[in-house]
Amino acid sequence: MLPFFLSVKGHNNFVSIYKNHVAIIGAGISGLALGIVLKKHNIPCVIFEKLPSISEYGAGISISRNGQKVLEELGVLDQLKRISGNPKEANFIYNNKKITSLEVDHITTSRKTLHKVLLDMYLSINGEINFNSELTNINNNQLSFLNNNNFSVGHIAACDGIKSICRSSLLEDNSKTSYSGYSVWRSIINEKQDNVEFHLGPNFHVVTYPINNSKTSFVAALKTHKPSEESWRLKGSFNDLQNELPKYILDKYVSLKNNDELYKWGVYVREDINTLFINNVTLLGDAAHPIVPFMGQGGCLALEDGYIFGNLIAKSKNDIKRSQLLYKDLRLNRVKKIHRESLNQGRLNHLKNPVLIFLRNLFMKYTNIINNLTKSIWNYDSKKEVDKITLS
Repeated sequence: MLPFFLSVKGHNNFVSIYKNHVAIIGAGISGLALGIVLKKHNIPCVIFEKLPSISEYGAGISISRNGQKVLEELGVLDQLKRISGNPKEANFIYNNKKITSLEVDHITTSRKTLHKVLLDMYLSINGEINFNSELTNINNNQLSFLNNNNFSVGHIAACDGIKSICRSSLLEDNSKTSYSGYSVWRSIINEKQDNVEFHLGPNFHVVTYPINNSKTSFVAALKTHKPSEESWRLKGSFNDLQNELPKYILDKYVSLKNNDELYKWGVYVREDINTLFINNVTLLGDAAHPIVPFMGQGGCLALEDGYIFGNLIAKSKNDIKRSQLLYKDLRLNRVKKIHRESLNQGRLNHLKNPVLIFLRNLFMKYTNIINNLTKSIWNYDSKKEVDKITLS
């Protein structure tokens, strides 16, 4: 926490205690991953988080091999595995009948659990974080916050999510979000489940997976032209949900009916950008590339971003401009590809034409189409990608 005298500085006074630090805006997945990497390399950094504490609302997260490799490098993989789900099979179901199954090796957990594990690691290596620090303005290397704290910093890492203040202040014409055509229901329910289940249907799909030994994440995505609010904090009603999903799914997950933690929000995206940095600001996670959630890669990409950018800074011996260029070269094509594939997967998940549904299910059952779609994504190794780079 900041000493008291810093919080009462005049609005135009910029404190210089962080002038050589990487200022990480946002204590989400990418921000904490970046902070851990920088601290392990003894690179000065500080995190600014607008909320008073880490908080997530009724949200699970699935971490495939590419994300797990990063967690291993961060030193938190084994701990997270012990307190999370570890399904070995994903079953694909249409009209209450199994189509096929896929062998998986995912960690499935709650976002709150993942954030806590990352935050605990960051704090254990003497990482500094300032809560209640909502960014209001960026002027070159100067940051202003709603609590009237003002700092001069060395570099700015924008990890502040899809509504990134950093991005909107620098890319005004490209900062607005647009509704993707999908709305999502989420909840954590008190039911035990061992594996992942994908229920496919006309204009909807439901994914469920264990987040620990007694709770299950429930996610229902619906194709709809009625935009929902872009907020994870907006509670939904079971009465509305039962009008949008078939009875057999609601009968299977009966604890949804009396669940107070049922949330609904709209999925929003931005236009692709052709860079991941602007001047002295580098964009990571959803601040750089929000994607629809149909490949389960949003959290994994955030982990990759934080790990790779942090290690590039260390490898280039704090040459930020060089790190930014390398980061763009390593990340831009990958995140664009996954964004495209996620949109295509959403279309496949929500088919309503009976002939196309029949063909999709046939291909899923008798070909390796699912394995082929996921192989290049899941096999990505962030450490190997960084290690390939040789600097003269």
